[in-house]
Amino acid sequence: MTFVEALKSKVPKITLHTKEEIIEREIAERVSLYLYSQGQISSGTAANIIGISRVEFLQLAGKEKIPMFEFSKEELEHELKEI
Repeated sequence: MTFVEALKSKVPKITLHTKEEIIEREIAERVSLYLYSQGQISSGTAANIIGISRVEFLQLAGKEKIPMFEFSKEELEHELKEI
């Protein structure tokens, strides 16, 4: 049994009409966004997992309110002083 088949057996029947490709894409997006937001993978790797360009991934991350850059307070203060 594939992961998607196992997932389908546990979700409400209304979603069973969703095409497997759509479910797989959504899972890939959610996992990639999560791993990227945790700093575990790069935006390029996340884009490759989903099968989109890096720019498209960064746009997707922006829609999900996931920051492109993660600065500590000290790093941000240093960067602002450089301007």
